[in-house]
Amino acid sequence: MNKIAILIDSTGDLNAELREKYGIDDYCAMHISYDGKEIPASLDWDAGVQPEELYKVLTEGRRIYTSAVTVQEYETKFTKYLDQGMDVLYISCSSGLSASINVAHQVADKLNPKYKGCKVVCIDSLVSGYAQGLMGIKARELANAGKSVDEIGEWLEKERLKFNQVASCETLRYLKAAGRVTAAAAFFGNLFGVKPILISDAKGHNFAIKKVKGRLPSIKEVAKMTVEGCEDIENSTIYIGHIVDPEGAEMLKQEILKLAKPKDIYVGMIGPIVGASTGPGTISAYFYGKEVTVVGEK
Repeated sequence: MNKIAILIDSTGDLNAELREKYGIDDYCAMHISYDGKEIPASLDWDAGVQPEELYKVLTEGRRIYTSAVTVQEYETKFTKYLDQGMDVLYISCSSGLSASINVAHQVADKLNPKYKGCKVVCIDSLVSGYAQGLMGIKARELANAGKSVDEIGEWLEKERLKFNQVASCETLRYLKAAGRVTAAAAFFGNLFGVKPILISDAKGHNFAIKKVKGRLPSIKEVAKMTVEGCEDIENSTIYIGHIVDPEGAEMLKQEILKLAKPKDIYVGMIGPIVGASTGPGTISAYFYGKEVTVVGEK
């Protein structure tokens, strides 16, 4: 059986340390652009911009634009491993948020006939952030257990709606501007003091499922939904993502620990693509648990 290279993309939010720890071979870079410059959306923040600088753009009322993974990036990353006789499993950002998966399929369809004995399999995660990264971690576990690239792909497609994200946002203004949430949801999210609670729905869209007044109550709600969403929390690792807000992330961690004792809680930065869409003040929890069945309203 071929060795398997596991790839995510710039919305997968696993930094270099986590990618090495969990056997994620690489990621396919999207791009961000602002103030007339375009740079790769690096999960390691090594592309010439730091988080504080990037998110200052948003707080000052300027726009950050994001773009899908290019054909050239996919070809470069896929052929790197195909040329070594490896299969490639690529787990993309949700098709509800990015066109990247469509480009990936086009490149895979072009490359697969040229490589005999190895292949590229592309999976639409229907989620983003650390939940997408968790899919990559699970894929490596399955590969280490001897599963083929096709078997892993089939398992991920069957289980992908169990990779959850729950977030508290300061406002839906940035998501609305980026076209990442419905206008109706953005309306109540901008009412004074109201903090929207976002999930990734069953079609891979961001959906404001609740509204909570006040920062601490909204963080408590994220903690409650996280604990309720985990089917086996004592054996679960929960990922907490934040946008230049370690204090808020620590608040969420402590609220979760008041309710349950998960196996582990990891706290880290949200990457530049997700961050450019959700904006400062976002605190998110990601976990494998109950299947998402909610479909957001248009």
